[in-house]
Amino acid sequence: MDMKYLETFIKVCDLGSYSAAAEAMNISQPGVSKQIGRLQANLGVTLLRREDNGIKLTEAGREVYLSGKNILAIWNKLSDACHTVSSQLSGLLRIGASTIPSKHLLPKLLMQVNSTYPHVELSVNVADSQHVLDSLYRGSTDIAYVGTKPEHPEAHYIPMAADKLVVISNRPEWSDRDLQDCPFILREAGSGTRTAFEQAVSAMGVMPDRVKCAAEVSDTGLIIQLVEAGMGLAVVSRLDVESLIQQGRIKVVYELPAERQFYLVFMRDSSSQALIKAFVQLATAPV
Repeated sequence: MDMKYLETFIKVCDLGSYSAAAEAMNISQPGVSKQIGRLQANLGVTLLRREDNGIKLTEAGREVYLSGKNILAIWNKLSDACHTVSSQLSGLLRIGASTIPSKHLLPKLLMQVNSTYPHVELSVNVADSQHVLDSLYRGSTDIAYVGTKPEHPEAHYIPMAADKLVVISNRPEWSDRDLQDCPFILREAGSGTRTAFEQAVSAMGVMPDRVKCAAEVSDTGLIIQLVEAGMGLAVVSRLDVESLIQQGRIKVVYELPAERQFYLVFMRDSSSQALIKAFVQLATAPV
């Protein structure tokens, strides 16, 4: 329920009319009526009746008015407290991110953090998932956004977005045999994409070391360019190539069956708990 509806209802009760409440709140009278209607719909009761000499509270309306004033006071106090915390929170938050989160998931979140906590300084390091996690374990990073589930016993992780990995080519016609025999342009060992690919081909009955490696490349953009040039196949995030697929520049010849999960990871004993908590709350808030 929107607290604004409750505030408008209480204002109508205090001033005795819709028109007086509209003037005091600097909104239109139909706007006041709409908010009262939505409050009644949310609660499933009638709160006010119009009579010749003005408005009259129903029995439910009297209860909502008395309780609502207390609720609104508590809400305003809570809102003020949160505003104070957000305006005072400061310090350096060191964020590590693997390739896909850094390009597709992190930018919007960083904008939210900057807007909500203007005194917090952000430092972002982009590397493959394992390097980011190693940095977190060493204490060089406060929070990580990666495509590999952590194994450290003191690491706490929160599942976030999921993604599909796809095998791409510059031509659509490849047989199942080709997927085993054709050269692949692979991400470096330690990347979440490489790990997920090796797990997927193992599940398909193909040993990862039997996959032909034409090149090992740490940059996804270069991998895609090499695929376009016909050097071989590659496994990449669908997030990375969706627009290229739509443009017809590359073809998806196979979609790996399992989704790849991304995680927010932080250490339980971190000295930056307040900053991490604020970051996580924004990252996990409903859209």
